Amino acid sequence: MGVLHRWEAAIASILQDDQVREGREVLEQAERWTRLVDTVLWIYRHGQPETYLRHIDVPGVGTKFIEQHRGVLAGLLDCQLEPSRIDQAHTPSRFAQRYVFRTKPMYVRLRALGRRPPTPGPYREVTGRLEELAATPAEASRVIVVENEITYLALPQVDDAVAVLGGGYALSGLAPLNWLKSRELIYWGDMDTHGFAILDRLRQSFPHARSILMDRATLLAHRDRWGREPSPIRAELPHLHPGEADLYADLLADRYAPALRLEQERIRFGMVERALRRGDCQVDS
Repeated sequence: MGVLHRWEAAIASILQDDQVREGREVLEQAERWTRLVDTVLWIYRHGQPETYLRHIDVPGVGTKFIEQHRGVLAGLLDCQLEPSRIDQAHTPSRFAQRYVFRTKPMYVRLRALGRRPPTPGPYREVTGRLEELAATPAEASRVIVVENEITYLALPQVDDAVAVLGGGYALSGLAPLNWLKSRELIYWGDMDTHGFAILDRLRQSFPHARSILMDRATLLAHRDRWGREPSPIRAELPHLHPGEADLYADLLADRYAPALRLEQERIRFGMVERALRRGDCQVDS
């Protein structure tokens, strides 16, 4: 089947989908249709795994145009490209991933808490690409992951330790850092349903990770600093330790207060210093 015939089939499929209105629009506007065709042909001829969407060099086409018309473009590209150039694990809404373009790299921010820098070099704090840090193990035996930026910056001196600024659920992206498996890994997040869900996700890659200051005793010691979680979740979290799982169940049951939340930046700093310097792990009470 030739290119034009394949595209005719794709267009027919697009027009049959009531949720995709752009098919009619591109057929009604010759200029836009030309840009769509040229974009598909550019990707077919020049697209490579090391290419960003920003590299597409078609008159009148930018990343916003591609974002606005990704449904139509996806229908055409699925007919034009070889199957090996389409990652079916991603839907057209994840356009760059589906058509094997490069995406924005994940960056990890580390700060030395001891005397040694976090990685080889003179810097006390670094922000590096994930794939580069994967090949450059931190020169410390203990890694402490926290979610709040000011807390990350304010952490006290801890010998032979580095701090990592977490990114919420994006924390699962740390999986390529295999050297974390040989480090003492400590996680400290908000005490709410999402905080425990993030901890659970971290343990999918690093089962040995321990939590600190995410226990019932810490929660009850800060009644005057409790808040309310905007959108609690109700998910199964099989990687929590028994004490954590019990407290998570209490939060789901509103045992102490509705949608209870204790943000990590509200925990008294003296308690933080004692926990980190002793290396305390989560202890149920």
